[in-house]
Amino acid sequence: MERDDGVTDVPSWWDDDDRLLDELGHAVREARVPESIVRAGKAAFAWRTVDAEPAEQRFDSLLQAPEPAGLRDEPRPEGSGPRVLSFVAGELSVEAEIHPDAVRGQLVPAQPGAVLVRDDDGPVREVPVDEVGWFVIEPVPARRFRLHVRTSAGAAVITGWIDAPQ
Repeated sequence: MERDDGVTDVPSWWDDDDRLLDELGHAVREARVPESIVRAGKAAFAWRTVDAEPAEQRFDSLLQAPEPAGLRDEPRPEGSGPRVLSFVAGELSVEAEIHPDAVRGQLVPAQPGAVLVRDDDGPVREVPVDEVGWFVIEPVPARRFRLHVRTSAGAAVITGWIDAPQ
């Protein structure tokens, strides 16, 4: 800026890199990003999974009517045991049981890889899938989640949303 007397005012931080970085950091911390921009950014980030094939849910024990008990079957209390889910995409299925302490699952056919757990805000954590296709997610996600599976053979599958246990 130029003053009335012809002398140029240069801010004190202009020639000091450390001070400039401090000023820029302060400006960024003070910025308020509108919620619509945050949502758009998250939606754009979600496109990273566009190469994953959506897996169709084939079974959910919460939705399945209980089978009639046989004469020698012991009655099982309603809601006892883990929630069982099955998802299928092409030749790969993702079988999962939701226990109070963990989600335990297996890929069929068995193969190694990784499972990325995602919630509404994006990736939460990644767990390995061993050579026999087993994986364990501990603890159980507290919010609704989905599983993004990538196998060492190159398959990429994403399940639908799974409601967190109450």
